Amino acid sequence: MILAALALSAPLALPAAVGAQAGDEPTAANGNAVEVVANYVETPTSFAWGDGTMFVGKGPSLPTFGPGGLDTIAHGVATAVPNGPADVYGLAWHDGSLYVSTGLTIIRLGGWNGTTFATDTTVYADSSPSFNGFSGIAFGPDGRLYAGLLAKEPAYDHAKDPYPLSQAVVSMNANGTGLRFVARGIRQPFQLHFPAGSRYPFVSDLGQDAGGPTPPDEILVAKPGQNYGFPSCTWRSTQTTACRRFTKPLILLPQHASPMGISSIRNTLYVALYNGVGKSGPEVVKISTAGGRVTPFVTGFTSPIISLSVQDGYVYIGEQSGTIYRVFS
Repeated sequence: MILAALALSAPLALPAAVGAQAGDEPTAANGNAVEVVANYVETPTSFAWGDGTMFVGKGPSLPTFGPGGLDTIAHGVATAVPNGPADVYGLAWHDGSLYVSTGLTIIRLGGWNGTTFATDTTVYADSSPSFNGFSGIAFGPDGRLYAGLLAKEPAYDHAKDPYPLSQAVVSMNANGTGLRFVARGIRQPFQLHFPAGSRYPFVSDLGQDAGGPTPPDEILVAKPGQNYGFPSCTWRSTQTTACRRFTKPLILLPQHASPMGISSIRNTLYVALYNGVGKSGPEVVKISTAGGRVTPFVTGFTSPIISLSVQDGYVYIGEQSGTIYRVFS
């Protein structure tokens, strides 16, 4: 589950998938058709909708680490946004603008005319060589922009990154001012989502893959002042004493499940698992926003899945290989 370095020369590295077999076709547990929305959108990390447009952010393509970018999708065709960012790790539409996590910066693209953006403003940037970058972003009901902060990999895969802006969730004003820490001790937060009525973001968090006992992966709810314990506590079953003083994640997922995109409809979370549970292979699962049982929702992918979001009752899913699907919930 190594999400890995977002330094200028070190793009997103994703875990190895298990279970998927060539020739499989995704199927939904509710019996609804799993429709292909578009193809050739390699390494889709995030979705957003605004001004009648569907946007897809793309991370570096694997295994060559070629540049990603920003696409729109219409009538089954993906089109690159001219002069878009090279790599995208998170998207959020807010107040008529598209906010983009490019890793080392968060930018605001404004003045969308259906083809291009008229303005490109840097909202937040950190030029320190120790800063590893942002992952997913989301706007909360308080109007603040929330973001996940990654750590240097592999140096701090099993250790606390000494740089203050790492292994945490932060929030800031929409213009990038007033940065505040929300929750700390989070190894590799990937995507953030606010379910309806929630004041706090639900966060997918990836545990270590190697170099020691493998901990569970996590879904947590980042509230002000919390500490989820990494690296002292990784919520292995043997860490009863080590974890006693830390906040327990809402959901502990099996080892190597690798939660990526996360969204919700009413009180149901939908989570893209890059590896899936056990021998299932990559899958989308359903979980109550209160926690509890993990239930398969879409299975049978031919490639690991990364991105997931919900729009108009449909769950949108992005395969690493470039196919975007949707299924009505």
